Amino acid sequence: MLRWAIRAIAASKYKNQAIKESGQATRKAKDAMGKFRYAKNERDNTKKLNYMAEGMSYLAEAVNHNSNAIDPLAEMSWVASLLVESIQKNLDEQTKDIVSKLK
Repeated sequence: MLRWAIRAIAASKYKNQAIKESGQATRKAKDAMGKFRYAKNERDNTKKLNYMAEGMSYLAEAVNHNSNAIDPLAEMSWVASLLVESIQKNLDEQTKDIVSKLK
């Protein structure tokens, strides 16, 4: 049971990391959209290019955060498979116990 609890806590930690990175990616993508809107409405070409450059920078950061979310998701998947394995063993033992009591 202790191993199960440790694995569940680890999965929760990885889940929180993935959610955090995903949220940051979303914020950066929205910031990029805002900069591109400014660029679209700007008449001065220098300012327009600056807004576009800032937008591209935000997009690069969004991609980076998306990439950073993959590792915690992979870890969470691995831990989840271990949880399923340990739960399955417990269910098999309980099933055997119930069947032996019914006989």
